[in-house]
Order: sequence, then C-alpha cells, then structure tokens
Amino acid sequence: MANQTNRATVASIRCVYGKRLRWTDYRDLISMRSLSEVVNYLKNSTAYGEFLRDIEPNFAHRSHLETVLQRSIFERDMHFCMLEQLHKTPFFRFFIMDYEVQELLKAIQFLADDNHGYITEMAAWLAPYTIFPLDRLARAKSIPEIVDAVAHTPYHTVLKTFFAEHDAETDFTACEIAMRSHYLEKLREDAGKLVHGSDWDALNQCIGEQIDLINLINAYRLKSMFHTDSETLKKMMLPVQGKLPARILQQLYDAPDAAAFQEIFKTTRYGRMLRSGTSDFDRQQMEKAFQTVRCQTARNALHFSGHAAVSLYAVHFLFQVEVRNLITIIEGIRYGKSTSFMQSHLILES
Repeated sequence: MANQTNRATVASIRCVYGKRLRWTDYRDLISMRSLSEVVNYLKNSTAYGEFLRDIEPNFAHRSHLETVLQRSIFERDMHFCMLEQLHKTPFFRFFIMDYEVQELLKAIQFLADDNHGYITEMAAWLAPYTIFPLDRLARAKSIPEIVDAVAHTPYHTVLKTFFAEHDAETDFTACEIAMRSHYLEKLREDAGKLVHGSDWDALNQCIGEQIDLINLINAYRLKSMFHTDSETLKKMMLPVQGKLPARILQQLYDAPDAAAFQEIFKTTRYGRMLRSGTSDFDRQQMEKAFQTVRCQTARNALHFSGHAAVSLYAVHFLFQVEVRNLITIIEGIRYGKSTSFMQSHLILES
C-alpha cells in the first residue's frame, strides 16, 4: 500500500520531472527545419534519449516518432510504479485505465470504417496491460461485439447500459462523457481507499481542478464557436463534481457570449491564477490560458505533496502536455509553420 514510506517513488518522480524540457529546449526545437534534426536533438540533449535509442535520425518517420513519444509517458509511469510494487495497488492503475478508455472510444469511433481505422491506430504495445483483450476489440464489427470484448470488466456495465439507451452513431459525444465520467469516478473511489488526511485533500483537489478545467475548456469552446445555450452545455459537460461551486458553473453556462464567459471566469479561483487579464484574449489564447492553469495546478500538487499517488497523478498529466508540445513542433515543422506560430501553440510554464 502506498504511504509516506514511498519516498523512493516520489524522489524518482521529482528527479525525472526535473529533467523536463525547458524553454531553451523548445526554443532550439522550434528553430529546426527537419525531423532528423529534432530526433537528433531529443536523442542527444534530453531525457527522451532512452526512448529514442533505436531510432535513426536520418530515417525517422513522423508517425512512428509520435507513437514512441506517446508511449514514453506510459513507460515512465510503469517505471515509477514498479520501484516499490505500487502497480499492485488499484489506484496506481489509473494511467492504464486512461489508455483503456481511449482504446474503447477509438474502436467505437472507427466502427463505421469496419474498424480498419482502429487496427491502424490501435496501441498494440498496450496489450499486456489491459483488462480486456485488444485483439478482440480490433476484430469487433459492431457495438454488441465491442461490449462482448470487455465482458467481465467494469466497462461492460457502462457500455451495455449506455447503448441500451442511446444510438452509437448519433451519441458518440455522450458515450465519451459516460466513459470518462466512469474513469474519474473509479479514480476517486480507488484514491479514497488509499490516500487519507492532507494527502487525500491534495489529491482530491488536483483531480477536482482537472475536472473543472476540462469542463471550462469545453464550455468556452462551445460558447465561443457555436453560441451553445446553457442547457445544451450542461449536457455536454463531465457530470462529476470538481472544485468550483455549482452556482459559478451555472453563471458560466448562462453567459450570453464568450466575452461574458471570460469576465465571469476572471472572478474564479482559476482566473485569478493567470498573471495577466483575459479580457482581450481571442479563442486560441483563452484555450491556452486554460491549459496553462491545468499545468500550474498539477505542478502545485507535485511540489506540495509528498505522497506517491499525488505525485504520479500530477506528473502523468505534465508529461502528457510535454509530449503534446513535441508533437505540435513536429507537425509544425512538417507543414512549414513559422517559429512564432509553433511557439504560440506550446503550453509552457508560466
């Protein structure tokens, strides 16, 4: 069981996070003009070298590189959990659950393509760790076959109940909400059995903040792009309690437009975390601000708690952001984007 004696795990997490990419690394990377330059830099000048050791820079393929970078998050998480056998504790399986939900959603989304698209996109390397067989998921040609593929797992009940009441083709968003809500509820349930006292407060706050900010990002996007009304917004949010009071969320959903949404957001605990005002932010800047706050809350949790569960949950998200930044740079180079364009899309430490 994880407790304050898991100092080796916490120390390892902080040590690895200490080797994260800095602004100078991003500055160098966005100035590059070829994938081979990026691979060479990552191999020889960053902690990604251990994951890219088998990739020859001059023959690197973009999609393969992005897959390796995505997999590096999982390999780091597994390394942290194996140090003190924490992988045997249910909570520490949360990052595998995250991947399982992604795989199930991909399989459902690709059904219209006879699941051929899923076979191409499937994270086959994940197979030894999932609680359902990925090969059965890949062979599934219908919703009932997907539901059968996850028999004897908690996902079976969620999907069976959902598809008994909804149409798969028209309600994919609702299905995603149901699956991600299940993930977050299970995460909190397992955390409550493992973490107590001030450590539980820290972990519960971190989870709640991430829930709030996911909903805020989605609500702002829908409000600014589609002028979505309050009732429709509420149906499209994660129905899991975060840290913001319900009355504040209601005010945000009721905002008549994106500008009013921004003004209300400025008064929230998250709006106050931003160093500059948001009044003149365009949609891209606003979404970047939300993501920056998500990183800040995760870094706070990593810094102030000495519990392995809090540390792993926070660093898992922070490395997801780092890899997304790298993929942004790789795609930017591929399409010949300017350094200023790439920089504007990076989520950097404030």
